[in-house]
This record gives sequence, C-alpha cells and structure tokens, in this order.
Amino acid sequence: MRRWYVWVSVSVVLLGLLVWRTKPWEALATGADWRVLAIVVALNGLVIAMWTIRSARLMAAVGHPVPMTSLVPVVSFANTINNLTPASTGEALRAVILRRRHGVPYGSSTAVILAERFWAIWIMAVTAGAAAIGTIIPASPPLTVLAWITAIGASLAPSFTYRAGLRPISFVTRFVEPRGSAAEDEPASDAPRSSRRLRLAAMLRTVDASLGGIAVSAPVVTSFVLSTAVVFLTTAVQLWLILLSLGESIPLVAAWAALGLATIAGVVSALPFGLGAADVVMTGLLIILGVPASAAVAAALLLRATVTLPLGLAGTASWIALNRGAEAQSATGSDR
Repeated sequence: MRRWYVWVSVSVVLLGLLVWRTKPWEALATGADWRVLAIVVALNGLVIAMWTIRSARLMAAVGHPVPMTSLVPVVSFANTINNLTPASTGEALRAVILRRRHGVPYGSSTAVILAERFWAIWIMAVTAGAAAIGTIIPASPPLTVLAWITAIGASLAPSFTYRAGLRPISFVTRFVEPRGSAAEDEPASDAPRSSRRLRLAAMLRTVDASLGGIAVSAPVVTSFVLSTAVVFLTTAVQLWLILLSLGESIPLVAAWAALGLATIAGVVSALPFGLGAADVVMTGLLIILGVPASAAVAAALLLRATVTLPLGLAGTASWIALNRGAEAQSATGSDR
C-alpha cells in the first residue's frame, strides 16, 4: 500500500469499475431535472458526515477517540471497500489503517466495525420491512403502526441481548481459547498454533468487552441509532428526489421500503455494490408502488450515477489520501 504504483493501479481499477458498472452515460438520456439531481449529489456529503459522527462516537466509546477530520477518509474508503468485497471482508483494511495511523487495537476497531455493519444492516432490514407494511404490502393503519413499534424495538435488540447477559463473542471465545491443562500437554510442535489461538482469544475478549460497552451505554446506543436513522432517511430522500426529477411521486416511507429492501438484497447477493441484484429488486418494488417501468429503471440508473458513483469516488479519493499519508509518514520516519 505504500508503493505509489500499487495504490495508483488500485485507484484506476476502482474508478474504472465504478464508471463501468454504474453506467452514468445511460442516466444522461433519462431527461431528468438536473437541478433536483444536483441536490441528490449534495446530500452525499450529509451521509459521509453522519458516518463520520457515528464512527467517532463509537471509537470514543471503546476508549480510542479519533478526530473526526481523520475519520472522514477512513469511513469513505471503508464504505467503498466494504461494497466491493464479498461479506465486507475488505473492512479488515479499515482495522489495519486505524491500527497503523491511530494505534487502535484490532479488538477495539473490530467491535466498531461489527456494530457499524451488522447492527446498521439489522436496523435497515427491520425498518425497511416496517416501511413495506401499508405501502408495498396493503395493511390497515393499526397494523402499520404495530409494524413500526415492532421495528423500533427490534432495532435495539443487540442492546437488549447484551443487557440480558447473552454475549455471542464470549461464547465463540470458549471454543477458540486452549484450555489450561490441555494447552500444557500439547506437543512442542503444536506450540505456535496454541499461541495463535491464545492471541485470537485475547482479541475476541477485547471485541466482546468493547461491544458490551457500546451496547449497554444508553447515550452511545441512542447516538448510534439516531445517526444511522439520519443516514437511512437521507438515502430515502435521495431516491424520492430522483423519482421527483422524473415526474413521479411516491410517499417517502415507500421510497425507504423500496431502497432498504433492495439494499438488503444487494448485501445478500455479495455482488460488488449489490449491482444487478439491488437494481432488479428496487425496480420491481417501484413498479409495485405504481411507478411506470421506464421511470423505475431510470431511477435505478440515476441512483447509481448520483449516489453510488459519487460515494465510490469519495472512497477512491480517500484511498489515495490515506496512502499518500502513509508514504509521508514513512518518509518522515526514515529521515529520523
């Protein structure tokens, strides 16, 4: 990562993949109102800002505060690499960056990453499901209200789980850590493997303790849920504005249902940026909501051109900035 020809090559590949897969030139033929689309693009800044605020709050909660200005490129890059790699495996790079640049232990950064990815995806799933009740799925007002009450309660499920003493990471640690006498009786040839298991168990204990600190703190949980809700609301507004630019209008809650469920489909597909799977699902849901097929397809294209592409470019720029920073630190260290 500290070799310019490596990160330049990766940056070119990232940029090429983004442009090729999002096909912004096709969006140019939709005839949409570009003044409205300019607002959609500008709202990406709010999304990045909320990611940064959320991450900064979580980093402080695990005892390793990082300045928000330093987190902006980290969260932008994390979003891009997370979308490009199956099962978000690229997030490992975020842990490495936080370790090398800010001295954050892997256990603490892993806890933050798990919260930001899995808890946020869980909130997305339950709220998008609630939004679908009464919009995509016909339902009475009382049932719609009940769906939202259930979704709000379900959004706090990880907090309830840890408060009840159910700690999944701690359970996994028991199977990783070598047991006392058994570890002592291992042959010398197995010592390296035992040592690795001990280090992994120690990291998992840190992850468990950090997640527990996040999940049982009412201020941290409140901040996390609210900042995540603002991100989701902003993305719903972006889709709503895109449809408005095409002369179509649906309720904002319906826009969130379509976008949230389509995003979940993209996550499950494990395809880069959910390309293909998310687009097909969202197009189908928009058609169910009464949007003409041509406008639904155009909306999917414009969403890629005005949201996926700009956020991907921000991630690519962050990759370049982070690697230049690494080169500068390396040069400073060698001068000393």
